[in-house]
Amino acid sequence: MITRKDPLSADLDVLRADILSGFRILDAEGQNSGIAGHVTARSSKTEALLAHSYGLAFDEVTDSEIHEATFDLECKSGGKVSPSLAFHVAIYRKNPKIQAVVHTHGRHAIAIGAAGAHFRPVFQSALMLWDRVSSYDQYDGIVESEEVGRKMADAIGENQILALRNHGIIAVGETIREAVCAAVIYEDNCAMQLKAMATGKVVDLNCKNPRIQLAIATGWLRPRNS
Repeated sequence: MITRKDPLSADLDVLRADILSGFRILDAEGQNSGIAGHVTARSSKTEALLAHSYGLAFDEVTDSEIHEATFDLECKSGGKVSPSLAFHVAIYRKNPKIQAVVHTHGRHAIAIGAAGAHFRPVFQSALMLWDRVSSYDQYDGIVESEEVGRKMADAIGENQILALRNHGIIAVGETIREAVCAAVIYEDNCAMQLKAMATGKVVDLNCKNPRIQLAIATGWLRPRNS
């Protein structure tokens, strides 16, 4: 007898697989943030998200450790998620278009902020983030309140990266793949930008170049979701 799977359940399985892939990619890219980093996705249900069990590093997350939780951060089938996901909830509530949120503490991203510098695209792939990076220079420590989360949601606005000075980054996207890609590209650019800064001069890409503007406008420099 063939049983048909509930479409909503199937959608959650896809999201779980993408979250796991996101964790693996970020871990391989050196952005494993111990128990302090997150990859979440908006659930297909109203006011719910998928997130991993609290207390696990990126390389420790398995399929069974990804839970569906309400926006009050209560898991629907047992388990516990990080209270710091309050800022994810604030971002989801602020912008319905955002379907995924990534938070990491990449060394180069932190170093750029600590140096008082801001994002400057120094290689071609980083152009996908041109004019899509916001800065949050107030250090709020461990974020466990939606009030602080709302400040972060306001700060990121319609952009894709929020650079948290002395802390890390928040990357968002309409898919998990888009958010993870943004986090990887941003960290790569910060590493190259720091090396350029060490020489005393940074020559970034001229984003006012008509060809570059056309590439950005047509989506050629945006990550593909398939």
